Amino acid sequence: MAVAFIGSATEPLNVALIRQPLPMLAEGALIPALVASGEVWRLLSSMFLHSGFVHVALNMVSLYFLGSFVEPLFGRGKFLLLYLASGLSGGIAYLYFSGFDSLAVGASGAIFGLIGGIFGFALRERTFSWGNPIIRQLLILLALNLYVGFTVANISNTAHIGGLAGGAVFGFLISPALRSSKRSKTVLPVAAVFLILTALLIVWLLLFA
Repeated sequence: MAVAFIGSATEPLNVALIRQPLPMLAEGALIPALVASGEVWRLLSSMFLHSGFVHVALNMVSLYFLGSFVEPLFGRGKFLLLYLASGLSGGIAYLYFSGFDSLAVGASGAIFGLIGGIFGFALRERTFSWGNPIIRQLLILLALNLYVGFTVANISNTAHIGGLAGGAVFGFLISPALRSSKRSKTVLPVAAVFLILTALLIVWLLLFA
């Protein structure tokens, strides 16, 4: 179960056991107000911060099981790009649809993007079907995770859905490159994904900076 936790500038994030001090989290957490002031790097740093032991443990277990399935399909390099693009996509979605002064940390946007990458790949390959056992299991897993996100406080489904969408776009566009050894087959779709993310970020900055 992958989760992105949210909080505020006055209430620390916590998922029991070992807590991360709020001042430490605030140094790299995703806070839209600070991104608007120029700290765009928080979109990246927040992906590697977690609110406590349980939080990081949940995300790392999810990453292990999903990653061990997705990485052999995409290859190491493309897997890393999928992970980063999905995490950034989740962060940008958070900028658009969450509180301006709210705080978010966690790798789950990127982890949800791994599911999205498989969905996008399957759509391009025309294998996306309930009859496909892999797709069926991932849909059930996705539904359970989104349900938890909508029913448990301090979980950002905005980042989850944003990461899922970014991963799906990446998987759809990169699909032909997985059958080709030509570097250009990879460069163009990857560039397209990151250009889309950059454009979305620029639009947000123009609106709120």
